[in-house]
Amino acid sequence: MSFAYRDLRYLRLPADDLDAASAFAAGVLGLQPGDRDEANARFRSDARNYALCYSKEDGAAVALTVARAEDLDEAETRLASWSPRRLTAEECVSRQVKSGLAVPAPNGVVVELVWRPLTSGWRYHGPRDAGITGFHSVQLACTDIAADEAFWIKGIGAEVSDWAGDAAFLRIDDAHHRIALYPSARDGILGAVWAVESINNVMQNWYFLQSAQVPIVHGPGRQPTSNAVFVTGRGPGGIFYSYAAETEHGPQIAARGPRQFAEHARSHDAWGSACNAPEFTGGKSDDRA
Repeated sequence: MSFAYRDLRYLRLPADDLDAASAFAAGVLGLQPGDRDEANARFRSDARNYALCYSKEDGAAVALTVARAEDLDEAETRLASWSPRRLTAEECVSRQVKSGLAVPAPNGVVVELVWRPLTSGWRYHGPRDAGITGFHSVQLACTDIAADEAFWIKGIGAEVSDWAGDAAFLRIDDAHHRIALYPSARDGILGAVWAVESINNVMQNWYFLQSAQVPIVHGPGRQPTSNAVFVTGRGPGGIFYSYAAETEHGPQIAARGPRQFAEHARSHDAWGSACNAPEFTGGKSDDRA
């Protein structure tokens, strides 16, 4: 790949009830409400104008930012086998970008490569002190993990940091991963992760999620691949929402090359916390005993 992505830009999730989804994003997750119209509710977690969008008009999508308009031309050529298309002028306005490219991944999630997405001039300030420092990563469920890995590596240009069984952790910058692919009985968005300041925030959010009666799916735990300390709850539509701290960053990740971890629950959590999501157990439900 001759160009680098600037960031993992946003996640879009379909929502029939924008009010209910918005109440969760702001009141529970701690994201700051942003621009909203009749079909879309957007939420901030850092300097960008939004990181999460609930939409009544568009399907699930993950967006990556490119640096130059010419990068879209190069990506369109490289992704020809997956039938990319240019975003229309109306779609660009809705997404708050100058231009972009949309391409469906094998698991049905649309990947949008966007140029000049809108950045807010205002400091992020959530409705509660969740300790959020930014939008970190997206987890994808894949019934054909090999096809999705090929798409993300050969088409998008991401690189593997590690595997845990067949789950693949993919990087586009110096973070251990921005996209995580998990073998699953279903396709689509599995979850989203927000970075927080420290392990203290992870634990505080764990207690907060419990007090808000949000089902805890996984954690608190530590991910052996990325070193992240995390806790994960189940939100509207069955989407997993996580807080994570201490995730590995740096050039040493690329320098050492991808590692293969066992297909085992402890490859997803070294602490051995309870988990009721099969994607995070390595296909085994009884190996924590």
